[in-house]
Amino acid sequence: MKMTGCRKKKMAKPTYEELENKVRVLEQRVGHLHLLEKELRSLETQFSLVEKQLRQRQRMDSLGTLAQGVAHDFNNILSGIMAYLNILSLTDDNFSPSQKTYVRNIVNSVKRGAATVKQFQNLSNRAVSPKENIDIYTVAQEVFLLLDKTTDKLIEKKLDIEKGQVFVCADINEIHQVFMNLATNAVHAIEAKGLKKGDRIRLSVHAETRKGSHLQYLSKGEYYEILFEDTGIGMPEDVLRKAFDPLFTTKTGPENTGQGLGLAMVKDIITKRHEGYIEVDSSPGRGTVFHIFLPKADDACGLEEPPAVIQGGTETILIVDDDLSVRESLQRALEDFGYRILLAGDGEEGLARFKENARAVNLVLLDMIMPKMPGRELLKQMLKIDPDVKVIISSGHDEGHFEDPILKSAKDYLKKPFEINALEKAIRQVLDQKGCPA
Repeated sequence: MKMTGCRKKKMAKPTYEELENKVRVLEQRVGHLHLLEKELRSLETQFSLVEKQLRQRQRMDSLGTLAQGVAHDFNNILSGIMAYLNILSLTDDNFSPSQKTYVRNIVNSVKRGAATVKQFQNLSNRAVSPKENIDIYTVAQEVFLLLDKTTDKLIEKKLDIEKGQVFVCADINEIHQVFMNLATNAVHAIEAKGLKKGDRIRLSVHAETRKGSHLQYLSKGEYYEILFEDTGIGMPEDVLRKAFDPLFTTKTGPENTGQGLGLAMVKDIITKRHEGYIEVDSSPGRGTVFHIFLPKADDACGLEEPPAVIQGGTETILIVDDDLSVRESLQRALEDFGYRILLAGDGEEGLARFKENARAVNLVLLDMIMPKMPGRELLKQMLKIDPDVKVIISSGHDEGHFEDPILKSAKDYLKKPFEINALEKAIRQVLDQKGCPA
């Protein structure tokens, strides 16, 4: 019988070598899958980290916006305190020497508070701070005396520097904040290790100045190297690399997220606003040393003006500010100088007062952030009524914040909190400009 149709060809059995090759190919593919899986896990981890950092940065941006409002309120409080302290200073003939010292110390504390607010506002920008030739000993001694009174006596506070020997060109309030932040970190580091005899916080300055060319991060010139040391727990390499990151902290717990701002502010003050440099040397169990390089003082640095002589006057000044303590304290001080004062607690009231007294008002002291009508809008409306209106802006923001053409029509600017002498000097300069009504 004849067979019909196709006959299947018998498949040859694979050789041992062919099977080995196929196994090797499969193993390679499995290996590639493992590598891809590992890379995917790594990417997921990195993505999670970036997402966390993004959330933290968004939170900080929100805090930055909130800080502007907080800074406004805080500077208003400080302004009221400063004004009353200035009034006391001008009438301190019957004060004992110790009472005069108390007043001066409170004034310095108010200035420190204002400097702290300013540093927080300026953390992300490059605002230029006023500088003068300051004695490092004076600033460091104040910080170390405070440390001695508020921390464990077992920690030695050693200031290896003499008065009148080391002068730098700097903002005294900001350098005070640098030393205070480093001192606070030092105390925490010592406490984390466990207090024992021999623990210390030490500040010293190299006797010789260094040329800027010796450090690639510094401009040419002469610098002092300030060493701030502690015998604390020290930092491992991974922590050391992130020491100045504003989002990094070694403290655990959600309540401590983003609490690395202390050292971030220190770096910002030294590098951005003082053209210096800071580096840190540390390892576990060996303590920490911060090396701070600051420009030497020179004759051109922040030449101090002689104290202003209070002249006073009889002109009419309209004070528009939403803070009651600011209005009342400025009214008291300026009336003592002979001026006639009108008050307004918000923008709408300020506009009404100005309309009622447009011919009589010689100058307006104007706050920027107010309810009902902001300072910019009030200034715009006043310019429509009197294009020659003389206005001094008072605000917790730096002057560079006001680039608007309307705001630039103001004759002067005072940053809160300001001292009464500075206010009176600005008032007289504006009023005595050519064309001012008698």
